[in-house]
Amino acid sequence: MMIELPRVAVRILLFIFNAMLRLEYFPNNWKVAVVKMIPKPGKDLTKAESYRPISLLPTMSKLFEKLLVTKLSPILAERNCIPDHQFGFRRQHSTIEQTHRLVQVIRSAFEQKSYCSALFIDVSQAFDKVWHEGLILKLKLHLPTNIVKLLKIILPPESLL
Repeated sequence: MMIELPRVAVRILLFIFNAMLRLEYFPNNWKVAVVKMIPKPGKDLTKAESYRPISLLPTMSKLFEKLLVTKLSPILAERNCIPDHQFGFRRQHSTIEQTHRLVQVIRSAFEQKSYCSALFIDVSQAFDKVWHEGLILKLKLHLPTNIVKLLKIILPPESLL
């Protein structure tokens, strides 16, 4: 495990990762994932849609991704880039907190004797269908240029999605 690496190895990794950030470089072989098909419970296993694909990226790729998230999260939070009502894949924004928020809105509408509507949407393969050019344009408004260039390299071509 990476946690068990000696300090010197951690320093070397940090040196490499910082160089990657500085040089806007990401190794192509770190983008290659092994795809495992996980059967969905209670589904007909003879049908392709009965399986959920899981992409397993190289450990170094995942570690670098974690470093990027650690670097970017405070920047994005400080600049209010992500609306507070956006709950997906965010710390302290669980479905329980979103449910509490919804209950508060309903309770408030009830107390004011007004109407309250809710719409629940589950967008199929939402992450896979993100418009990369639009995402990059938005990131350019808030992030350092070298980080945006690196993210552009890391993102898979939309033709592969």
